[in-house]
Amino acid sequence: MIRIFSAFLMRCSPALFCLWVLCQVAVVQAQPNATTERRVALVVGNASYRSSPLKNPQNDARAVASSLRKLDFEVIERHNLSREAFSVVIREFGDRLKGANVGLFYFAGHGMQVKGRNYLVPVDVDIAREDEVPYRSLDLNEVLDKMDSARTGVNLVVLDACRNNPFARSFKLSQVGLAPVDAPQGTLISFATAPGSVAQDGEGINGMFTGALLKHIAAPGLAVEQMFKRVRVDVVRESNNQQVPWESSSLNRDFSFAKAAVGSTGAQAALGDGRAAELALELAFWESVRDSRNPNDYRAYLEQYPQGRFAALARTRSQGSVSMVATPRPGIQAGTQAPTSEVALPHAGGATARGFADGRINFRFAGLPNPRTVDLGSAAPVSGMAVSPEGLYLVALSGRQLHWVDLERGSVLRRTAWSGDDMSALLGLEFSANGRWLLLKMQRQGQFTHQLIDVGSGQLVGERPATRAAFEADRPAIRLQDSAGNSNLWELPS
Repeated sequence: MIRIFSAFLMRCSPALFCLWVLCQVAVVQAQPNATTERRVALVVGNASYRSSPLKNPQNDARAVASSLRKLDFEVIERHNLSREAFSVVIREFGDRLKGANVGLFYFAGHGMQVKGRNYLVPVDVDIAREDEVPYRSLDLNEVLDKMDSARTGVNLVVLDACRNNPFARSFKLSQVGLAPVDAPQGTLISFATAPGSVAQDGEGINGMFTGALLKHIAAPGLAVEQMFKRVRVDVVRESNNQQVPWESSSLNRDFSFAKAAVGSTGAQAALGDGRAAELALELAFWESVRDSRNPNDYRAYLEQYPQGRFAALARTRSQGSVSMVATPRPGIQAGTQAPTSEVALPHAGGATARGFADGRINFRFAGLPNPRTVDLGSAAPVSGMAVSPEGLYLVALSGRQLHWVDLERGSVLRRTAWSGDDMSALLGLEFSANGRWLLLKMQRQGQFTHQLIDVGSGQLVGERPATRAAFEADRPAIRLQDSAGNSNLWELPS
């Protein structure tokens, strides 16, 4: 209802729309900074296993417990729990949850799955067979049942518990890692790595996953879903794509660990509040147009926020939609043949978009259970792809055309001609950090060259010879380098 009302105001009177959003921001900023909800957490770090001790879980648990206390949680902290001690503290946790608004369970240590159920391993158990696991470990469902009985509005389960099997010498589990879990209503479950995978214990004082969690958990006003996306990005990068954190969520209300920083004094705080208000305006504007099929709505967003968070996608959508998902063509189905091009999708749990020889792209968009197939309509091999910085659309080269694909909608937004003369000459595509420019790397007649594409229009801006080229991080320019190592700057148009 709020989105419909805001969209109505935006279209009828932009001035009234901005006034309305400012009023909403003022209401939020007038609220006290301290949390008024009651938050309860159980934090467990199990490290001293007899057969397979771990280095970091106790450090992880201590650091998480400390962070949660600073975020107004009542924290129950335990280390190296036996099976009996585990049962006792779970009961205590359930009792403390009664009357709470938010419940959180964090576990670092060994975990395993048996027949699709997940078990957390106490430090004192001696398990010789797989069929003994359910009787000597803690079933994760015991924790979920306690949360469900307490009827807390928000339940969070964080499991840094997918390490190697501590009983590998005794028996071999039929499946590694933890099993996927459908989060009960009002619950978010976060895993250190994807189902069926093993997480790393980490080389520092904290595990890789928990280290990233500690980095982002106290970000002011950051929604919990966005916070875990940041954690995922960090872990994927640090592990070289070997570990991909994963979540299952059925939360039905918003939650942030730390409230937005408002009500402070001083010039710096005032500047921060101003930026927060401006961001709130932009987000409200984007929410009012993001589902629109009218290109003029995206042009209106760009007029107001030419360098906004969603400017790259808005420029592409402002060109209008070319075609929705094509009906399957007869012949080889995408996904049953070897891909001709692949690219990782950020914020999508390590998913990959794959292009095929018949001009189709297959991918799994974040939050959707089934993969999608988009027919580019070229019937030519997909020779290269690149994903926009925010991960909502990609550009694919196929049939002497650049195809701009909206991943969220599963549609081709537009197609533009490519000036290259040989598809096999393409070496790669790269977006600028702000999503405004696309750099194509090619080899032509034995020489390396680079083409610059304006994302908004899809048109060629220029071409420069260079062995290497990369966007500068601190200025609107491209650093070019020749075979002798000499470099110069290619200034980007304003």
